[in-house]
Amino acid sequence: MSNRDALLELIENDRLSPLFQPIFDNASQTILGFEALIRGPEGHSLEFPDQLFKLAQEQELLSELELACRNAAIQRFVQLETDAKLFLNVNPNVLKDESHPTGSTLRLSELHGLAPERIIIELSERYPIDDTDLLSEAIAHYRALGLRVAIDDLGAGYSGLKLWSELQPDFVKIDRYFIKELQHDATKKEFVQSIINLARNLNAKVIAEGIETQAELQQLNELGIHLYQGFYLCRPVQSPPLHPDSQLIERIASSHRPNGDTIAQLVKDAPSIPSTTKAHVALDLFTGDKQLTAIPVVDNGKPVGMLRREAIMELFSGSYGRALYANKDVVRVMDKNPMIVDWQTPIDLVSNKVTDDFDVDIYKQFIVTQNSRYQGIASIRDLLRRITEVKVQNARYANPLTLLPGNVPIHRTISQYLEDNKAFEVAYFDLNNFKPYNDVYGYSKGDRVISWVGELLREVFAESHHFVGHIGGDDFVTISPVAATNRDKYLDVVARFEAKVKEFYSTADQARQYILANDRTGERAQFPLLGIAIGIVQPDYYRCNSYHDVSDLAAEAKKRAKQQQKSACFFSHRRFPQLILDD
Repeated sequence: MSNRDALLELIENDRLSPLFQPIFDNASQTILGFEALIRGPEGHSLEFPDQLFKLAQEQELLSELELACRNAAIQRFVQLETDAKLFLNVNPNVLKDESHPTGSTLRLSELHGLAPERIIIELSERYPIDDTDLLSEAIAHYRALGLRVAIDDLGAGYSGLKLWSELQPDFVKIDRYFIKELQHDATKKEFVQSIINLARNLNAKVIAEGIETQAELQQLNELGIHLYQGFYLCRPVQSPPLHPDSQLIERIASSHRPNGDTIAQLVKDAPSIPSTTKAHVALDLFTGDKQLTAIPVVDNGKPVGMLRREAIMELFSGSYGRALYANKDVVRVMDKNPMIVDWQTPIDLVSNKVTDDFDVDIYKQFIVTQNSRYQGIASIRDLLRRITEVKVQNARYANPLTLLPGNVPIHRTISQYLEDNKAFEVAYFDLNNFKPYNDVYGYSKGDRVISWVGELLREVFAESHHFVGHIGGDDFVTISPVAATNRDKYLDVVARFEAKVKEFYSTADQARQYILANDRTGERAQFPLLGIAIGIVQPDYYRCNSYHDVSDLAAEAKKRAKQQQKSACFFSHRRFPQLILDD
């Protein structure tokens, strides 16, 4: 049998099978969707997709193979009985095939009973796309049918930002190359951070795919990504888990070590109703309480939806509304995909989800769970208000030169870690030889150096769970959850400082590698160029009684770092103050 015949036999006899890999949403601790990955029969020469699609391209059977894959994926996905989304891979080159039937995806979705709005068309950047006009027309067609669009393998191939700009996708999936050992590669971090920033401005959601280690997952959390896919979480399987189990939730949650508030601080008690509640009963609840805007729908302790005031009122607004709907279950009118968040989720993470998600109404409420069981509701407005309060508090006590939080927020942050019994790390930053620099170059240029150091720390510690503060003068501090990646950040600060600090000196001083200034006795002396000293401690939150104890530990570590008279990090092993006993 020829290769062509072998491929046709698989297509015509429905021998292609889909595997599904979940895409997890850390903010809501749910499964956003499943990517369908096609396989041929096990042990067959065309078992794997690379072989399948390469042969189909060669034999001009790409359209036939694509349709067979979509049919198999949609048919099997419907059998899973999930409310999640289906991510369908589409080779962009098939859109150029004049024989490829238009509207085929919609017909298949109707045939198998899958709503089009639950389908995400994935276009891989690995394939060259030379006719972007045709592609744009196809995408417009998909969107008109209710389908959404994702760019897969972003950064892997031919078109990059041009493709993003022209297609304006709803999702972008960052290629595995940029995820692999991300925590050790500053260039990859910069690339991923740029993608995140661009996505927020363009109303696109970022999915990190190809995650294979806890360290990668933790780094992605630190960068602000909350949609994950990869072998570390779940391999592609025929029957994937429809909901994250407790072990998976713990694995994802452990990678995000929050600083500060969680959703638990915003949750409010609210009565719920089962999905079998009749519509007229729900109507009476809303009419009896004018302040009531939403009611969680809960079955066996687990939320299944949210009944909104506007939905029930609209149901009964017509002349025959009561007669038609009074005895119908509320499940028919409830929001079946409300925002659901675990109560231990950091506020900043949920805020990122809200600002990233164009489907979220800021005037609505969302459901809060504990171990997947209903706990209450919280308001998106309260969430944003709390975020604003924190920012205002920090701004009130900000250093006027750098606008970084000053001593009051610094002390408050340390005290909060101690009260919560959370492991944390404090780094104290100080400049070596700053006084002689000020004496020679003047306070104006000295202020420029301090401002630059503040910006440097902002960039390196950009993730929300890192607190960056300015004690005063040339003294700075960072407060972070304990993490292996922190060491890389400190070394990155040293490297960036050393690479740029020479620019603040004259050409002559750069060549000499020192400046002449008066020492403390008034004598002329040589002083090396500016260096940055970093003292790092991990306080024992059980044995440190207050932020004063922590400050003393950090100051001591900084002093040890400054003894080297050049840019250096000192990692202190002391975790609590020494006791001074009277004789």
